[in-house]
Amino acid sequence: MEQKRFVGIDLGKRTYEMKIIGINGKVTGTNGQTNPSGRKLLYRKLLATDRVAIEVCSLGMVMAKEIQKEVGCEVVLLNPSQLVLIYRSLKKNDKEDALKLARLVQKYKNEELPKVELPTEHEENLRQILTEIRQLKNDRTKEINRLHAIFVECGITEIKKKDLATIDNRIKCIKMLKGIALAQAERILKKLELVETQTEEVEELLDKEIDGDKLLAIIGNYLRGKGQIPGVGKQLASAYVAFIGDGSRFPNASTIGAATGLVPRLDMSSTVCRMGHITKCGNKNLRTLLILAAWSHVRSRDGGALKDKFLYMTRFQSKGKKIAIVAIARKLAELMYILLKNDTSYEKRPSPTISQLVDEAMKFSS
Repeated sequence: MEQKRFVGIDLGKRTYEMKIIGINGKVTGTNGQTNPSGRKLLYRKLLATDRVAIEVCSLGMVMAKEIQKEVGCEVVLLNPSQLVLIYRSLKKNDKEDALKLARLVQKYKNEELPKVELPTEHEENLRQILTEIRQLKNDRTKEINRLHAIFVECGITEIKKKDLATIDNRIKCIKMLKGIALAQAERILKKLELVETQTEEVEELLDKEIDGDKLLAIIGNYLRGKGQIPGVGKQLASAYVAFIGDGSRFPNASTIGAATGLVPRLDMSSTVCRMGHITKCGNKNLRTLLILAAWSHVRSRDGGALKDKFLYMTRFQSKGKKIAIVAIARKLAELMYILLKNDTSYEKRPSPTISQLVDEAMKFSS
């Protein structure tokens, strides 16, 4: 049996701390800079048989790729939010954290660790583009809120935020302002114009990146205009591929709900079972897009079985709309997984059982 060393690397913005558990169990350590020259010195201290643990962060992703390329050893990326051993420790510093990471990969297999898969180049590109789009849209919302606040401060309360959605409307509305307020509004208009132009440029970049992507074609046939899941557009399909991939690392559809953070927390002891709020694990942007898509899906005429499920939960099971929409978002994520796994397109298939229950209940209530 090949003997291994177990390595834990704790990363800071400019420095790192590394602990190595040798074949004989002896612990050694070193530290250095995280700049390119410092990282090269670190890689020279690693062996191809080592098992290395790093907490997930932007620099951690970069180093994991570099270690696999230059050293060829196994790198385990760990989710820091699920490492209770570290963030709840009474003795916490960089050296202790690095040693605990090394102990984790020494004691546990990959299946027992909160491991994060290293994204492919295509998935990484999609993540960066989608993050930039989200940031630009947030900037646009902030500037529109600032512009609306100027009208309120001037006593012009008839102007609503939706009236400031387009360039033409903004130009018409600011004519109602005078003096300093007008000057402030004009500066905000320039910022909005820049943000909206940049958003269009980044969305064009997204179109180029997803062009010819087979996975995107399966779960979001928006390019051909047919077989599209109601509510699932370009951004959600891209985000799904970016963070879930082809779904091969998930054993079944039910695990997708846990990966997207759309399952409730479970507190079970003996005969007591408590269901809490959703876990919110996984990527926040993907989860938000799934929730928005679920709302669009249940409001669509082509919602099918999921729309029936939403109506049944809210009208006849007395579930709140927010609880029901989370359930629909989870089912939507599972549906996309099934389409990817089976390499099939979406077809509307109403659930006769639920439809009948809804119809019968509505007749009874009337």
